[in-house]
Amino acid sequence: MIKLYFKQAVHLLKENRLLSIISIAGTAFAIAMIMVIVITLRAGISPMAPENNRDRMLLVKSIRCASKSNERWKSHGPMSYTTAKECFKKLTTPEAVSVTGYSADEMLASLPAGDKVSCDVKQVDAAYWRVFDFAFLSGKSFTEADFESGLPRVVVTAEIARKLFGTTDAVGKTLLLNHAEYTVVGVVKNVSQLTEGAYAQAWIPFTSTNLTDDTWSNGIMGSMRVYILARSTADFSAIRQECNRLRLLYNTTLTDYQVEYMNQPDTYFISSYRYSANNLPDVKGAVITLIVSMAILLLVPAINLSGLTLSRMRKRLPEIGVRKAFGATRSELMIQVLSENLLLTLLGGAVGLVLSYASTILLSDMLFGSVMSASMNGTNTVSASLLFSPQVFLLALLFCLVLNLLSAGIPAWRSTHTTIVDALNQR
Repeated sequence: MIKLYFKQAVHLLKENRLLSIISIAGTAFAIAMIMVIVITLRAGISPMAPENNRDRMLLVKSIRCASKSNERWKSHGPMSYTTAKECFKKLTTPEAVSVTGYSADEMLASLPAGDKVSCDVKQVDAAYWRVFDFAFLSGKSFTEADFESGLPRVVVTAEIARKLFGTTDAVGKTLLLNHAEYTVVGVVKNVSQLTEGAYAQAWIPFTSTNLTDDTWSNGIMGSMRVYILARSTADFSAIRQECNRLRLLYNTTLTDYQVEYMNQPDTYFISSYRYSANNLPDVKGAVITLIVSMAILLLVPAINLSGLTLSRMRKRLPEIGVRKAFGATRSELMIQVLSENLLLTLLGGAVGLVLSYASTILLSDMLFGSVMSASMNGTNTVSASLLFSPQVFLLALLFCLVLNLLSAGIPAWRSTHTTIVDALNQR
């Protein structure tokens, strides 16, 4: 029976081509806009190389330094390395804890007697390579011994290796970063700016520079952030409790100030809504806004499409009257109408999904760009895993089913509740 309904739906598509095109286009644009929102949201929270462990990671981007004697005096921003060591590096519950520079810094990369290229450099510790999952093309990361000794070691992307050396086989070669000599120990695949924590074009030990000297507020504040890799999401609560215990212990060693986390460490989802250092993220408001936006994007085209569906149903009232006269039930007629309309919706959904992919790729800088990323040299490359994932297809199918129910449900209900006499007389 379902097969018969779809055959009839194909016939109706050909019979009312203009209405069919309008219905498919309306569905496509609605699905496309919703899927762009979904993909944009997933880009910030879903596992994506090299941040393949986002689902079991916690972040501390900034802290609050508050005066113990003056309640009105507060300072917000990145922490110092000393604070990071005392409050986070001593954690025993997580699998790994990495302290890094707050963001990638633009440096001049060059050969002693060669061309110069602008390069985004991130200063990290040795644990960084355990937290993030980089794909090495050659060599390996610098070691804990390299980090502790402050040796000038560097890991570069394939892009930088090719620009400077003409090949990705650059291990053991020397380059200059802002005129300081570094030895290449590894080459990794290029990293998208969508992975904020992992993104850079070169990574060096921050012990090889004076980054840790950049402090204020009695050495509490500085230029560092923290990434915590849990063994599982079940450990999040224990990790937060241990973080708070270490914070309170650290505060007892401070004379004038105290450290506050402002409800951190964050998951990637919560962190994506922490827009500033001195304001708490309004996650509830953001979720409500997201739900309302999607509801509007579904309801507005559904109302318009329901009008087109009702127009088609009026032309088919005699057919419905005949079927009811021969014993067809309302539920059977409802299933028929919804099944026929589902074909239109699925076609529109498929077109919409393609449009969302095209929009995401072509407009990636506009959709994923930020003030920070605009000043960097990388690109907002959208990975295939982000687009072509089962979750994306299932969400697209779900939105199609909802849109189908909204746009065809009411017209179908009204048409099937028409009496046989009225249906045969098209009233």
